[in-house]
Amino acid sequence: MKPQRISCKFFLHPDPTAPLELSPFIGMFHRFIQEKSLDGLLLDVADYAHVPNGPGILLVGHDVDYGIDLAEGRAGLLITRKRYGKLDAADALRAALGSALRAALIIEREGAGGVRFATSPLSIQLLDRLACPNDDAHYEQALAELSPVLSSVYGEKHEIARAHAEDPRKPLTLRVDAPDAASAEQLLDRLGG
Repeated sequence: MKPQRISCKFFLHPDPTAPLELSPFIGMFHRFIQEKSLDGLLLDVADYAHVPNGPGILLVGHDVDYGIDLAEGRAGLLITRKRYGKLDAADALRAALGSALRAALIIEREGAGGVRFATSPLSIQLLDRLACPNDDAHYEQALAELSPVLSSVYGEKHEIARAHAEDPRKPLTLRVDAPDAASAEQLLDRLGG
């Protein structure tokens, strides 16, 4: 399995369903472009705050997009890594998780919006519907390829479930729950920095 786009979403802590003021993220994301604060070539900021349960504020990049996402009524940091070339799913997930964890730490340190992100649950979407359709066979293949990475980061006490299994039109989505999840710094260290 060689997905070209993987997204990871860390939800707001303590309540991802609480209202969130998005305007502070616009200026912060513009500053990130100027200062090259996050992974990848950063290009532009898009404001979708007017869209209910939508993409919120999006920082568009060439190889990675970052956003304060409101999809499904649950706010969080959504990153989408793209253009993986010939990387396998495990290496692509390592890269995506690394970008997401670094971004979460930087955004929390900035203090814009006063947000904090939980490291569990984590939502992982394999966004290439041709390479990774949302069916049982591809779910099993994704589980086999991605579980070792998730075990190295979260330890053995985590559970992986498939979200949206009933709707093949949605991307293949894994939900990782780790009741005793470590901090973002610790997870990043386990990932290799």
